[in-house]
Amino acid sequence: MDEKNRTRERTSLEFDTIGHSRGSAVQLEVPRDVSEPLHAEHAALLLSAVVDSSDDAIISKDLNGVITSWNKSAERLFGYTAAEAVGQPVARLLIPPDRQDEEPKILARLRNGERVDHFETKRMRRDGTLIDISLTISPVKDPNGAIIGASKIARDISEQIRNQKALKQANDSLTRSNADLEHFAWSASHDLQEPLRMVSTYSEMLRRKFGNQLGPTGDEYIGYLVDGAKRMEQLLRDLRAYTHIAVAADAPVPVSSPETAIERSLANLKAAIDESGAEITFDPLPPVRVHEFQLEQLFQNIIGNAIRYRSNQRPRIHAGAEPEGDAWRFFVQDNGIGIEPQYKEQIFGIFKRLHSSADYPGTGMGLAICQRIVERTGGRIWVESELGRGSTFFFTLPAP
Repeated sequence: MDEKNRTRERTSLEFDTIGHSRGSAVQLEVPRDVSEPLHAEHAALLLSAVVDSSDDAIISKDLNGVITSWNKSAERLFGYTAAEAVGQPVARLLIPPDRQDEEPKILARLRNGERVDHFETKRMRRDGTLIDISLTISPVKDPNGAIIGASKIARDISEQIRNQKALKQANDSLTRSNADLEHFAWSASHDLQEPLRMVSTYSEMLRRKFGNQLGPTGDEYIGYLVDGAKRMEQLLRDLRAYTHIAVAADAPVPVSSPETAIERSLANLKAAIDESGAEITFDPLPPVRVHEFQLEQLFQNIIGNAIRYRSNQRPRIHAGAEPEGDAWRFFVQDNGIGIEPQYKEQIFGIFKRLHSSADYPGTGMGLAICQRIVERTGGRIWVESELGRGSTFFFTLPAP
């Protein structure tokens, strides 16, 4: 028997044995284990130290809601000393008038043996100020298993609530600002279309009627005017397409036949395909969840870029798709001029161009539109390329 954990008591005991006269006193050692009370006392002291050092308010109460214990953090949080709090009803001491119905419901749950986890509410301090609290409450049982009270841990979450409110306000403000900006862009691009069309129309009329009379310099200036008006018209159309993606509130529906979308995009690009002699092929494509007209825009912009930024070789473009988790990874591969590594992210920005419009026409909006379409579905878009060796554009779209 371990001498460190056990003690022995000596007891005088009289009994009859062979060779001993009756009534003689014989000393026997009768061991008695008293380690359990010592362990219980040590555990109680340890628990008391933990409770007092906790950053959370730890309170116990009986089934009538009367406080029976109150730790140091409860004193700091609520402003009452243990002497002032113990013996007082929780409802009268801490619960605001408009939340008095909470305590009977909590006590009823405790009597049924239920535990209350992370219940967010408000409680009142001694000075009358309200604080946001997260409560975790557990029933306390006696040795026979009967519920005799409750242990409550109260955590101050006021700063967390303030941060959440501030973040929500910032997000709401940003959402309103984005909505206003998108509305402005949509309205401006729409309202500017008519006067711009007039500039373009009368520039053409000016060239046809007076072009030969103004000489080479005049013809050059009129040409700049006509080309500028056409580019501005295209830019406004692209800007409307970009903003339209954001205002399309209806949920995308599954596109069962993406081949139809890519065929329509090729029909829209027929003039560029015929002029360049581009060879375009594509594998059977899987159904995806996206607006069909936006899928058409995706293919049209990426394939159109592949034709526009072609090398001296005949453009060869191939599209396909491969599974990636619960989505599909599409690719469009070309043999064009390629992209330098440092520009792989820049090309998806609004109005970002790597070449002058004289060398390669366009507004710099096509890939920005593609990125917005893909990201609205929860996907991503990127490019792998080597200068002079062509490019492969990848984008992921969710499966139906």
